Amino acid sequence: MKVDIVTHRDGVEDVVSFDYAKREDRERPMVLDVLLQAQATTMPDLAFRYGRRARNCGVCTVDINGKPRIACRARAREGDRISAVATLPTLGDLVVRRDGVARQMRGRLSSGAQANDLNVEAPDAYHDLTSCIECYACLHNCPMHARNFGGGSPAHLPAGAEMPDPGTGYRWGNPFSLLKLQRIRIDPLTTEAGRQAALDHAVELGLEVCATCPGCKCGTGINLKGQVVGELLTAAGLANP
Repeated sequence: MKVDIVTHRDGVEDVVSFDYAKREDRERPMVLDVLLQAQATTMPDLAFRYGRRARNCGVCTVDINGKPRIACRARAREGDRISAVATLPTLGDLVVRRDGVARQMRGRLSSGAQANDLNVEAPDAYHDLTSCIECYACLHNCPMHARNFGGGSPAHLPAGAEMPDPGTGYRWGNPFSLLKLQRIRIDPLTTEAGRQAALDHAVELGLEVCATCPGCKCGTGINLKGQVVGELLTAAGLANP
């Protein structure tokens, strides 16, 4: 089974054809299996991330034929094109710089909550949101996140535009950021001031853009439009009538 793997070395993009050797005729390998075999055989310097043994599954996300997929869960198919996710700056090969999203939330996730002495149970919606694995697949086609790169992606910055510094955190938000803020809002231990601060920060990150967006997609199936974006838009008075 042949696939194309897009590499990035010193700012130069190259496409390498790799022929995956199935261990048996009926094998249906995951994309991560393909990458591991490529690294172990003909591409020893291939750079990619995975963390399935470290409970950090989301870091293995790559683009497959232009769409983000979790490599350890996506089946590889003949002719697939595997590349780094286009929504974040590429460091090398399939490795992207992820810290700009995390730093965006630095210092903003305080709920003002006290210790749970009363053993208060969180609502089901809160537990639904905890299934996020931080794969960042939700950044795909996100107009709010695209504003960080002049309305496009890191690889297609407008002429003369400077790449935003991930080290300081991106100016504009994304579905992952909104999920974190909504989780604070529905935590039963969050103070009223904490809920308002979370909502205010969602608005600061560009929540209004979501009012005209058809919706975002989660790599693990979280209902981002209904349980996160819609709730925040309504609370902020930005929902369409």
